[in-house]
Amino acid sequence: MANTSNIGLGGMCVHLNQEIDVGTKADIIINFINPTAFFKCRGKVILCQKENVKFFKIVIQFEPISEPNRVFLEGRISELIGLEQKGKS
Repeated sequence: MANTSNIGLGGMCVHLNQEIDVGTKADIIINFINPTAFFKCRGKVILCQKENVKFFKIVIQFEPISEPNRVFLEGRISELIGLEQKGKS
């Protein structure tokens, strides 16, 4: 499990309590607001940086994703942006 701070069509940034070597391949499953709506793909760690005594900032680049997965992810990202904007107003 990880906390995601940034997600886009090309990858994401997560915060973990453990270091992961750059170049490590990962199977990724992202659960969204609706528990039945999840995104699954593979990715590669392109940055691992110590943030503080407890956490590492991990940047993962997604491997190329299918068009249906891209459309799904784009929709979920739009929903998250909408929720964030709604919370600021």
